[in-house]
Amino acid sequence: MDDGEASVESPPLEELVISTLAGMQGSSEDIRASTLKRAITRIDPTFNEADHGFRGFTELLRHLADRKVVELSGPKRDPEVDLVTGDGPAQVAFDLLVAVVADKAGKKGAALSGLKTEITRRDDGFNERALGYGGFLQFCKAAAARDLVSMAWDDARGDYLLSPSG
Repeated sequence: MDDGEASVESPPLEELVISTLAGMQGSSEDIRASTLKRAITRIDPTFNEADHGFRGFTELLRHLADRKVVELSGPKRDPEVDLVTGDGPAQVAFDLLVAVVADKAGKKGAALSGLKTEITRRDDGFNERALGYGGFLQFCKAAAARDLVSMAWDDARGDYLLSPSG
């Protein structure tokens, strides 16, 4: 009974950490483990790393770092946390987004509204939610935060336009 209740009450652990971290990265450069945990407990007041088999939040983050979900740097006690920029689970999806943007971007850029369709045409297994993002916009914003693409709102089109970075 507890397992069913836990899955209904809160999103999967990786999704919760990634989506919270991705949301925070737009407003702050350096995100410490303690800051991330406070943000997670604001989202889910029942969150407790012990419920997932970890003695502390830093141990949980080290587990996610070993799985290439997050990167840790700085002091061991309260490390900086970042989304993986290397060969993590999301990297293939980010590479695909970059390729689609490069192919579709005209002089002004590629409209966000058509990108997901093209990505799923090229990879029918693509699912930004499985990577921990709340939606496709959040996934694209995370790519922009990593400087993989440039992203700007276009009032004339009423849509975001993405362009290759650089």
